[in-house]
Amino acid sequence: MFELPHLTRSGKHAELIVDGAPFLCVGGELRNSSASDPVHMEKVWAALAESGINSVVAPVAWDQVEPSEGDFDFSVVDALLEGARAAGIRLVLIWFGAFKNATSTYAPSWVRRDPSRFERADRGPSPMRAPLTYPGSMPKPTLSVFSPRLREADARAYEALMRHIALVDEQHTVIIMQVENEVGLLGVSRDRAAVAEDAWQSPVPAALLEAVGRHPEGFHDDIVELFRAPGAAGASWQDRWGDENLVADEVFMAWGFASYLGELAKRGKSIKGLPAYANAWLGPQPGQDLPGQYPSGGPTARMGGVWRAAAPHLDFLAPDIYTPDSESVMREYASEDNPLFVPEARVITGDAFRAFGSFDAIGYHAFGIDDVRPGSQLFAGFRHLIGMAPQLLDARRAGLVMGFALDQGVDSATGQFGSTTVVVRSAPKTLADVLLDVGVRLPELPSLPDENLPTAHAPSFADSRPFGIVVQTGPLEYLAVGQRAIVDFSREGATVEISSVQELRLEEGELVGGRLLNGDERLVTLDMAGVTAVRITLLEFADPTDG
Repeated sequence: MFELPHLTRSGKHAELIVDGAPFLCVGGELRNSSASDPVHMEKVWAALAESGINSVVAPVAWDQVEPSEGDFDFSVVDALLEGARAAGIRLVLIWFGAFKNATSTYAPSWVRRDPSRFERADRGPSPMRAPLTYPGSMPKPTLSVFSPRLREADARAYEALMRHIALVDEQHTVIIMQVENEVGLLGVSRDRAAVAEDAWQSPVPAALLEAVGRHPEGFHDDIVELFRAPGAAGASWQDRWGDENLVADEVFMAWGFASYLGELAKRGKSIKGLPAYANAWLGPQPGQDLPGQYPSGGPTARMGGVWRAAAPHLDFLAPDIYTPDSESVMREYASEDNPLFVPEARVITGDAFRAFGSFDAIGYHAFGIDDVRPGSQLFAGFRHLIGMAPQLLDARRAGLVMGFALDQGVDSATGQFGSTTVVVRSAPKTLADVLLDVGVRLPELPSLPDENLPTAHAPSFADSRPFGIVVQTGPLEYLAVGQRAIVDFSREGATVEISSVQELRLEEGELVGGRLLNGDERLVTLDMAGVTAVRITLLEFADPTDG
């Protein structure tokens, strides 16, 4: 009997347990349509098996598995399981149900053609222009999250999926479930459909009132302020906030979506208790400042407290990171009650090192992994992350980890490992300054290649930043993995110098000892030309000037 994948928590630290051991999900998400065709996926699985990644996020679409009401065909799921097992890869399955990217294009046609039974969202007379539209573009269907018959139909289909997984996946190739995708409402802050108006005229949920009252620290300041004014017992959303309050509108939509997804998660877990989460289209963000410009009610960090109150059966909320400032997003989502898991992000290798090294992520996935070419920086970085996972996991439990990705204009980062200070510096910048002292001017570094295949939808250029992870593996021993970085150590009251630096290489997925580096090869700790790994041993002695 295989142990069911699950999350464990100890204080601020969380781990995903797979096959009885901690597991870091390091991989990517397939493009939206790839998994729909098993023949197309044959070559994808072959390439991913060679890449060395260990997890793939793959969608299962409601319209494909229930083309007519009550008639299910899970052959596409079986093909995903077969392909993943052959490739030695674990699966995170996305349920593309009634909501995907704030629209309903994956709902079956039998649902979408019956708006009297499955109500549509109503954006009112003056909706905002929705993202990803253009003048003359055809409308995209958007169902109302407040439709009880939609929730029931979606939940029944999700239950059927979970029953099938429980039946055919005893070895737990599927380790996590994502419920829906980037939910929320675009074009307006609040749904005006009749069924939504009925909910707006209903009492504000007692569970939400109690949660804000008892644990205000778990809610964004503007939500705490919203609830600060007392309201009459049993007062409706309309009674308390009327029609012109954007914060109230977004909280209302968040409660609606969170309750909907929480119900699916609850019913799915009653069949097979895999961890389940919801992912977010981020907002507010530049150019999308108001709810409706980004999906109103989605699981953004700002609405996190509402989601946790409404959907306790979701294990965590996850950010989809396409914004340049990944660090602030990770900081918002990594908390004691929400482990960081990134289901999709740009193809930019250093952000994965930042997530695992600085924010104790349990998973990180680059979107469009089937577009990434063999020999890419991304795959090399991911193989090194998986190779260092045992040391990384041990060091994280003790707080002896430093992750870094030096963004433009940032030349160094500092970490503290007990009494030892670790400073990571940009190798290109530092080396150029040092060599100028002896009259040597370094040539410009060459442009890094495209990470993607020529057939990809768009290019993704390799990450030129200094990035990596430093972990302490012994009293005077450290493991450093990454690129373009110089690492220095100091300790108050003692003199610290390098005793040895050993190059590490990957063999069958593990880091093993290689050359002993000295002389010129010690000028740069982590190589300029690509992702590398080294084991650093220090020599320490009492400072002769002390005392």
